Amino acid sequence: MRDREEIRWMLEEAIIRRKEWKEWTEEIRLDPNTTRKQIAEAIRTYNAMNGVVKSLQWVLEFPGIEHPLN
Repeated sequence: MRDREEIRWMLEEAIIRRKEWKEWTEEIRLDPNTTRKQIAEAIRTYNAMNGVVKSLQWVLEFPGIEHPLN
């Protein structure tokens, strides 16, 4: 079982990665050489990072996160 500090560290890392994926998604959308597949992958990864952040917040019992699947 992971301790709270390790989970908190994972949350901080997930927030950083989510921000990076959001920036990357916005950047490649402006590039005319980007394929639809690349944009879809970036959006999927960004959305997955949202789920990771929400799940870790739920584990740490953040207020307002009643269930990670909602």
